[in-house]
Amino acid sequence: MSAPFSLHLVGSSGRLQRFIHQLPTAVLLVNQSGSIVEVNEQLLRVTGYSRDQLIKQPVATILPYQGSMEQMYEELLQREEETGTNVEVEWRDKQGKSRKTPVMILVQQAENPLYLVHFYQLAKETDQVLSQRLMTKLTHDTSMGLFILDEHLRIIEASQPACRLLGMERLHVINKHVDEVFNGIPEPHRLIKKELLDGVKLQNVAMSWSNDNQRYELIVDANTLQDESGKTVGAFILFKDITNLRSIEQKIERNERLAMIGQIAAGTAHEIRNPLTSIKGFLQMFLKSFTDSGMDREKTYTEIMLTEINRINSLVSEFLLLSKPRDVQYAMVDLNTVFEEIMPIVESQALLYGIEVQFPSRGKLPMVVGDTELLKQVFINICKNGIEAMGEQGTLQISHHLDEDGDKMSIDIHDTGPGIPLYIIDKIFDPFFTTKEEGTGLGLSVCQKIIHDIGGQIRVSSKGYGTTFHIMLPYL
Repeated sequence: MSAPFSLHLVGSSGRLQRFIHQLPTAVLLVNQSGSIVEVNEQLLRVTGYSRDQLIKQPVATILPYQGSMEQMYEELLQREEETGTNVEVEWRDKQGKSRKTPVMILVQQAENPLYLVHFYQLAKETDQVLSQRLMTKLTHDTSMGLFILDEHLRIIEASQPACRLLGMERLHVINKHVDEVFNGIPEPHRLIKKELLDGVKLQNVAMSWSNDNQRYELIVDANTLQDESGKTVGAFILFKDITNLRSIEQKIERNERLAMIGQIAAGTAHEIRNPLTSIKGFLQMFLKSFTDSGMDREKTYTEIMLTEINRINSLVSEFLLLSKPRDVQYAMVDLNTVFEEIMPIVESQALLYGIEVQFPSRGKLPMVVGDTELLKQVFINICKNGIEAMGEQGTLQISHHLDEDGDKMSIDIHDTGPGIPLYIIDKIFDPFFTTKEEGTGLGLSVCQKIIHDIGGQIRVSSKGYGTTFHIMLPYL
């Protein structure tokens, strides 16, 4: 028994367009004037066109019929009634090759009717092929990114994760040339490079890629595809998103660097401090003698040397804070008291730079678990960095908020400086990394370790104008 040729379809045009994307066979939607309104992926695969090449084009691009859609509908309906069999129509692919297949047309009853042309047998032969089922799984149901290119560098297949990397919908990728997909992006920075068709093979190659919304860390495999004669007819690219794994590896690497520095610090701090203590003692004796003798120039030189000795001692102390994990002495800390004791230091530093300090959370902070002196060190260091980043004007704001669903609160220290560039924001906690001419690159590393040791976290955000450090601490 033949399939019904004509059905009345009721519903909005939006529902109709969504419906055709759920069908496993080739479908196109045509308006009364004969222009193509929508197509589905299966039709793109069958015809070789991209969506942009068909939308708003005359239906004759696919169906070489000279009359209107209404005339086509009436004529084919009449032929079906006369023959009582499925009616075949001629259709053409992008290469101009003509074939015939049964067609069913559904008409939406409306003031401006739409015609749904359903090539309901075009996918039947391939739907049962195991390789096609595997391709369907790869493109829809796995986390693997996959692109398949033909010999002309058109993307003839793309998985959902691969399109997510591009930040595009699959319908806007299928059958498009890579130059269209990566328009405006230089060749060396593209996710898919033309050199793939030249036989360039990739295997477990690490790559970074950023679209407008997110940055991805990828492992890439790529190779060419050949026909029976050995001629290259296309290429494939496989991606695995390892962004989360890479983040874990970076944390491990950072911890290993901290452990290495800690071992060096623990082994050398004692040897450094012994001679420093002797030098400092003799310099203090010289200072007293020069002061008593009125030797002002020599006194000035000695004071400079003592200042530098103290700076070396301070640096050694920072090294020691990066040593192996210590037995942290947890205690209840009143953050209000902590800030009352450090605010005179912060405000005097800000005054030197002409910076305004705002502290709306004064007196409202909760009790936290930690070490009072070490927390003071963290807050002073981050406030000082913010003040120095702003230069000669700006605002430093200290506030807090509570994580209602968790057990942490956040002290937020925000400056109105130029912000931290994206290309270095991931490095600011690395030991010895600094943008200051005389910086040691240990300040933020030490702060991060102090906070981590008491079960907290430090996060930084720098979008647009200014930078905010979020110091997350367990609270009661």
